[in-house]
Parts: sequence; structure tokens; C-alpha cells
Amino acid sequence: MTSTETSLKEKETSILQSFNGIFPNIEAFYATCYLIVRNGHEWELEKCDMWEKKCETVAWFRHKIEQRLIANQLPGEDIVADIASDYFEDYVHYINRTFDMTNEEYIQYIKQLQLV
Repeated sequence: MTSTETSLKEKETSILQSFNGIFPNIEAFYATCYLIVRNGHEWELEKCDMWEKKCETVAWFRHKIEQRLIANQLPGEDIVADIASDYFEDYVHYINRTFDMTNEEYIQYIKQLQLV
């Protein structure tokens, strides 16, 4: 567990309340944010079809998450930046993290985030 994950655990109730029950636990929140950052980075590196539009979508989700946290008196930008830092730390050390979350669950969280 990273220091970011430990810090988020201390704020779990407030973070989860910020999203009106979208995430069942702080692990799902962390994994979703981490995967959003990872996907954006991979699209930027690969420059696949419509990569710029996909990166804009990632930026939109990051901003949405930050704003939901800020609205609940949490340091949204710092929280998302810390999760992004965890991803990039893993990336430079060739660590491919996996989470206890299916692709379907991830997609469901993303769809629900669009609605809040």
C-alpha cells in the first residue's frame, strides 16, 4: 500500500460521500483514478486514433473528480495528483499494477462519474 492509499484511507468517508455512493470503497476510488491516469498516459504515448480527444476526456474526468472532492472541502487537485504520482512511479519502475476490479466495474464507475 502506498502512502497515498494510506492517506486516502484516513479520508475514506469524506471521499466516498463526495461521489454519492458511486464507489463502494476507497480501493475502488483509487483504482478508478489510477486507471484514468494510466489510460491517458498510454494514449499519449501510443498516439493511437483520436488520442488527443481521448486525452481531453481523461483531463475532463480528472477535473470532474477534483471538483467533486473540492466541493466536499477536500484537496481534490492534490489527491488526484498523488494518485497520478503513484502511477508514474510505477511506470518508471516497470510495475504493472493490477486491481481487484473488472473492466465492467471500471466502465460502470466511469459512466456514473459522467452523471454526477
